[in-house]
Amino acid sequence: MTKRFSAVAMQLGNRAGNALNKQERKEHMDYLCDMIDWSHDIFGLWAPMGVKLIVASELIVYGWPSLSLREMHDKYAIEIPGEETQRIIDKAKEYNCYIVPGSFVERDPESCKHLIFNTMPLIGPEGLLFRYRKVQPWWSHEPTVSPHDLLPAGYDTKKYPLFPVAKTEIGNLGCYNCYDASFPEVARQLAFNGCEIFVGSTLWMDPYGRPPVDHWKTFNRCRCMENMAYGVYAGPGATISKLAPYPPSGSSLIIDFEGRVLAEQPPGMESTTMAILDIDALRDHRKNTRLMNFLPHLRMEAYDYFKTAKTWTSQAQFKDLDDLHFDEGDEINRKEINRFWSEYYNEKVEVPDWVPPGWKAR
Repeated sequence: MTKRFSAVAMQLGNRAGNALNKQERKEHMDYLCDMIDWSHDIFGLWAPMGVKLIVASELIVYGWPSLSLREMHDKYAIEIPGEETQRIIDKAKEYNCYIVPGSFVERDPESCKHLIFNTMPLIGPEGLLFRYRKVQPWWSHEPTVSPHDLLPAGYDTKKYPLFPVAKTEIGNLGCYNCYDASFPEVARQLAFNGCEIFVGSTLWMDPYGRPPVDHWKTFNRCRCMENMAYGVYAGPGATISKLAPYPPSGSSLIIDFEGRVLAEQPPGMESTTMAILDIDALRDHRKNTRLMNFLPHLRMEAYDYFKTAKTWTSQAQFKDLDDLHFDEGDEINRKEINRFWSEYYNEKVEVPDWVPPGWKAR
């Protein structure tokens, strides 16, 4: 049986912003479900298996209503599984497909009492397949908790693997979220965990998301090329008026296993984009190409930086921390940068201690 299917990246916007009450949350979920219906109906005839993968962008359902992580935890975060994921499960069963509804602000008192994760759930006809909690939050703008921070505090990696991969009828799926794309290690770990299709969501912002910089497109093409994997990446269609003060600029892209852009929507508009993925072609390429076959060519023992580099320090105190505000997160970020470059250059480095007045804890 052929493994050719349609994948859709939903670049949603106008109705998505910060959902501040129960009615707005319902409206946003209704709209997401309507767009899943629309994507299935419009793009269902393009490939033998129909639409089998639908992806939405980071935080697009409920947004980010507060600068206090405790307030986010208490008022706006969801639990997974829960009401939201159940609605997506119903859609995945209805259409026999796999859905990543972007990311949610997640609370999990078992792992972290009062703070939050930025979490992408992968949902299929079987139900909730896994949750991916962002390993590389975009500090200081996004001081959510990374599972890495909690490893010294006994974070349960058996229950919640850092880089989960689901084996499905359309291939092996793994997720990464926005700033994760900047780190080759994230996608490489997913690839060695078996991933064949990267599913990415973003709320990438100016000036980094469009030419001449265009980190989002550049990074994702590299991640697909160097790991010989497909990538389905959903960017925001929301305007700055809906997500103030952040200027979203990451586009939606579907990329093949040699880095070709199969489909693309520019930032700043609400739209969807679709491409046909062929998992049999990917597997044939991985198994038979002699040149540019990056995974078996990797000489891992030659590299020791990941054993010796004194990079980001795990923040075990986050497990029981009562609150974390953006300006407090920036202080942690500044100290980490100062420490790293002071050791790297063997001289004292001091990043200026300043944050915008609007970030000050209230």
